[in-house]
Amino acid sequence: MDDLTAIEDGSDDSREFIGNAHQVVIDTQGVTLSPIDSADSASSSPSAADADKVPAGAYHVALKHFREILEDWEAFIMDDQVDDSIVDDEYL
Repeated sequence: MDDLTAIEDGSDDSREFIGNAHQVVIDTQGVTLSPIDSADSASSSPSAADADKVPAGAYHVALKHFREILEDWEAFIMDDQVDDSIVDDEYL
């Protein structure tokens, strides 16, 4: 969320994260999630400079919509943690 805020408030132009299977590029145009080709992940991954070119198999979404998705996901995770602790107490 801090990285998204940095782009939204102009503190930074872009942020890029690479995981095991996907790359996330956040810039002023939105957020692009791209699958990483395991054969050549470095050269096949788009950079922030190429954000206007959405690669095949990628998902692009506006910053506002991505923030909403993250907030919903965070609420889901937090709700699940609360529910799990209640369920655990019921079985004691």
